[in-house]
Amino acid sequence: MAPQVKEIEARSILTPQKMGALSKHYDFALNPYAGCAFGCSYCYVPKFPNARHEPAEWGMWVEVKTNAPELIRKDRLKVFGSRIFFSSATDPYQYLELKYRLSRRCLEELVRYQPAQVTMHTRSHLMLEDLELLKSFGDRLQVGVSITTDDESIARKFEPNAPSIARRLELIEALSANGIKVYASISPLLPCNPEHLVELIKPYVRRAWIDQMNWTEVNNQPALLEEYKNFFARENYERLCRRIQDAFTAAF
Repeated sequence: MAPQVKEIEARSILTPQKMGALSKHYDFALNPYAGCAFGCSYCYVPKFPNARHEPAEWGMWVEVKTNAPELIRKDRLKVFGSRIFFSSATDPYQYLELKYRLSRRCLEELVRYQPAQVTMHTRSHLMLEDLELLKSFGDRLQVGVSITTDDESIARKFEPNAPSIARRLELIEALSANGIKVYASISPLLPCNPEHLVELIKPYVRRAWIDQMNWTEVNNQPALLEEYKNFFARENYERLCRRIQDAFTAAF
């Protein structure tokens, strides 16, 4: 079933980061879309008090902030010298980007106003269509690519509408080859062969962010947590996370 898509005009696009995990490293979060059609079962976004829908509906709606580029232009003084996380609550390169090109247009505005740092986070190979634009940020840009398992069948269960593992590896390789700082976001770690997962990623990245399956209360596929409960059992799970993290020696 295709997600419901609604075009909206947002009141603001740069969300100040005054508390929470991002606040230590970023001044603003930027989300050109609300909601995400990739429908990852474990997504933490529905836990927020201002979530628009019930967790079970996550992946079935997207709001397109059609005026996002104009809002960046309006707030350009905030952009200068700031640290921006793009995006914290959606995937900026979900497939609707092919129609709206919102992330591209936001990047075109950002690069004009010289932020100190931009971190992008995606699991989509569609980012490659903006490769030259990304390169124009130079050292001010880094990209986190979400790759949570080496097993495509597992990815289809937990991340039903997201691009394949092969596509994500293609993105990681291309970003690295073009001199763009890239890290692997293994968050959360899903059932996998940890040695093989490291083998797939390590040729292209020195850093990996790894995290566990958190916020299970908003997981919209609780049957999967039961099916793979042995993998997610705390002692085993923590051991596997440490093993993978130890394979990447660069500080995050």
